[in-house]
Amino acid sequence: MTFVGRAAELAALEDLWGMRRQVALVWGRRRVGKTTLIDRFAAGKPCISFQADDGTATEQLARLTDRILAFRDDPLLRAAPLANWDQALAYLLRLTREQQRASQPLLVVLDEFPRLVASAPRLPSMLQDALEEVRREDLPLFLVIAGSQIGLYERHVLHGPLYGRRTWGQQLPPLSPTEAAGFFPTWSPADRLRAWAVLGGVPYYLEQWSPGRSLAWNVTQRVLTKGAVLYDEAELLVKEELGSAAATYLSMISAVAGGATRQSEIASKAGIPATSAPSYLDQLGRLHILEHRNPLGSSAGKRNGIWAISDPYLRFWFSFVRANRTDLEVRAADRVWRERVAPVLDEWVSQPAFEEVVRFHARTVIGDDPAFPARGEVGTWWGPIPDDRAPGSRRTRQGEVDVVAYDGRDLVLAGEAKWTSRADTDALDQLLRTVVHVPGHGPDTRLAIYARDGFTEGLERRARERGVILRTVADLYP
Repeated sequence: MTFVGRAAELAALEDLWGMRRQVALVWGRRRVGKTTLIDRFAAGKPCISFQADDGTATEQLARLTDRILAFRDDPLLRAAPLANWDQALAYLLRLTREQQRASQPLLVVLDEFPRLVASAPRLPSMLQDALEEVRREDLPLFLVIAGSQIGLYERHVLHGPLYGRRTWGQQLPPLSPTEAAGFFPTWSPADRLRAWAVLGGVPYYLEQWSPGRSLAWNVTQRVLTKGAVLYDEAELLVKEELGSAAATYLSMISAVAGGATRQSEIASKAGIPATSAPSYLDQLGRLHILEHRNPLGSSAGKRNGIWAISDPYLRFWFSFVRANRTDLEVRAADRVWRERVAPVLDEWVSQPAFEEVVRFHARTVIGDDPAFPARGEVGTWWGPIPDDRAPGSRRTRQGEVDVVAYDGRDLVLAGEAKWTSRADTDALDQLLRTVVHVPGHGPDTRLAIYARDGFTEGLERRARERGVILRTVADLYP
């Protein structure tokens, strides 16, 4: 299996490896690559790695016994497997003391930790006591506690007694757009971005696609076809995290996918009381399924912002799989692709996927590429501006700038993302008309135009005259 990305996380874990107590917390949504990262880190190290399931405590302990015996055979343990977690933790401490005498640390991985807690609710407190013993004796235990059910992990670990014992911790994010492109090395830059717009950066999802086949084939066969892993993965993700209330949450996400962005709109489309919407939306926000976005440079708050689906794969699934479920269930994937997906795919990629990749690019090059500002916080902006269709009146219209960057209160960068083969001077004119109304705009604000493939000669000439930055999708994938 190809190991793509995660260089920073792997380096951070490796930097901690040694003869000192370490407690690393790793969490994130299912399929994001936690186990792969941990396995990569564990390679060649003295390690007991245990992945929990939904079994009883007795079954879990029996499987942990097997993992310990695979690390070091013990006839006594084989004859009398671990009977409880007190005994299990005591045995792990004994092994750590033996490793200390051999001048080696011991790596212990408890993966899918919330499932262990479900069968042994006292385990976090018991583990806290064991870690206190590790601290007193200065034992070289490197403990990794991982989990994918984010809500349960936060409850049992991040808001529990173990959080204060951590020496490192991170919610593992999906791969970046450039890292995800590594799964399709021979594809064109535009198709790499289209793939990210459909799949996002979850490694397991990216692995489902065949880089030797076309984008159309992969979307049809690996996402739209009943029985494919990605056909029902989004629904399984929501049900795993939200259990019996999943139906309501699915309806709310569908409402956002259908264009509802405000709390009242979402509640109305989902068919729930408006008073119930805040708690549902907050929960979806905590799980990083939805996110509340505010225009950069404006005051934060739910009244000013909008709700959006935070993950590309979830956006695609709710827009094209769930919305066409009736036809897809009778195996009409080819027709759904041909009639309902392909005709609108580029328009759908244009916003918001291309805009998000552009903002990612700006974050990575600010302070590094001399064409861009030396520093700045990157986001997007929208707000009322004078309506140029009614000059002299007080009428306003909604203005938007796809990428902005602020250094303090100063707008240091403003850019437009145009998913067109060749952007023309209209893109620059639109940006010039809007940017003067963005808070913090001044003579030193740098302008940028991003396009899918290139620019007309007229735009290139004006860009040279005004110092406007021009970038294509090919420039986003170094």
